[in-house]
Amino acid sequence: MKIVKYLAYLIITIALLTTIYLYSPSIDDIVTYLPTTDQTTVQRITLNNDQPSSNLVEDSLNHTCTKKHKNFVFVKTHKTGTSTTVNILYHFGIIHGLNYAVYPYSHQLHLVQPVRLMKLLSNETYNIMCQHMVFDKMTIESVMPSNSYYFSLIRNPIKAFVSFFIFYNSDRRMINYAGSEISLDESINRFLNLKIRESNVQENSGSYLIANNLNSMSFDLGMSHGSTKLITEDEITAYIRMLDDRFDLLMTLEHLDESLLLLQQDLCWDMDEMFYLNRMVSKSQRSHEPLEESTVARLTKLLTPDVRLYEHFSKKLEKRLSVMSTDFPEKLKEFKEAKSKFEKDCMVMDKLVAAPYHSQQHPLTEEGQKSLHCQVLAERDTVLTKFISRLQDPNYASLSNNEPYVDKYKNLESFPRQWKLKT
Repeated sequence: MKIVKYLAYLIITIALLTTIYLYSPSIDDIVTYLPTTDQTTVQRITLNNDQPSSNLVEDSLNHTCTKKHKNFVFVKTHKTGTSTTVNILYHFGIIHGLNYAVYPYSHQLHLVQPVRLMKLLSNETYNIMCQHMVFDKMTIESVMPSNSYYFSLIRNPIKAFVSFFIFYNSDRRMINYAGSEISLDESINRFLNLKIRESNVQENSGSYLIANNLNSMSFDLGMSHGSTKLITEDEITAYIRMLDDRFDLLMTLEHLDESLLLLQQDLCWDMDEMFYLNRMVSKSQRSHEPLEESTVARLTKLLTPDVRLYEHFSKKLEKRLSVMSTDFPEKLKEFKEAKSKFEKDCMVMDKLVAAPYHSQQHPLTEEGQKSLHCQVLAERDTVLTKFISRLQDPNYASLSNNEPYVDKYKNLESFPRQWKLKT
């Protein structure tokens, strides 16, 4: 009898497992694998119902809007303010019911063959690509509509390096190797010595190392094609020329508000759609420690790819700002004042609470907790990626019901808005 019961249980178990396998969504139900891209013949998706992106603003003085541009590629660079900026794009896409080219199972979108993206319905196309990724022109053009607007955000290279160095614990590792507390200046020099030994490159050889933790902006923008690589001055020049031709706008963190007004003009969005929240405040004061002049000079040399990238696009941005209409300063003032009021409506500005990544953030006000706009701008982009994936694909929704952000965002479905769960 025991053998008969055992066989019966075994048969039932196999039947249940088979049912689960056949009828439960798998990663292949959710993710589409793009075919390998032929780097010489890229088929680009063309939409005829929207304005073209190429040189949207030839003349900043005479720009007129027709309708909102809804196809764009935003390349996130590390430690430059892009996590704050990208939430602007998440909010815009949510309220306009747009589709994101995302991969929800990773913090980054890996543009290696085969590229894996959240599936769409057969009659739809991707509108927005804004996850962390290493820029790959050919692959992105094979995915995104041909009229997509390309933009990114960069920052003073030395400040970007220091922020990266501290945030990703390289500073702490150098302190641990030293066996005692050392200055930020000494910590950076120890790190640079280590990188130079590892890469076997001379500091004045005319070749420059690009890695995810050295010249990170150039790395993210694809100058080394996603791998640690030595690059020459001529290669830097050629790559900057390609970026200049492909990108519609490279904003700078030092002129973020001005950049966002240019972006608003280019994309024909409303001013309040450019509002952002400074949602994370670092606990560490380490990044404010002064560096010796010799260390700044050394960094400037080793960061030549990032320095040249920043200098080129900063000058281009300044030139464009210099020919804006005479009422631009007044528009900028209006934007700053309106954003400040929005920020105070959303967040409790005199209070800080613990946040991920050794940081702090301002909690939302009662009004902010009821506002879709405030909630999205205050959320981590990694959480928003999963939430958007749930909205975009019902199969992913069924797999993610137990994740904590689902309950947190249930109230968003009561907002009068255009998106809804697709069935």
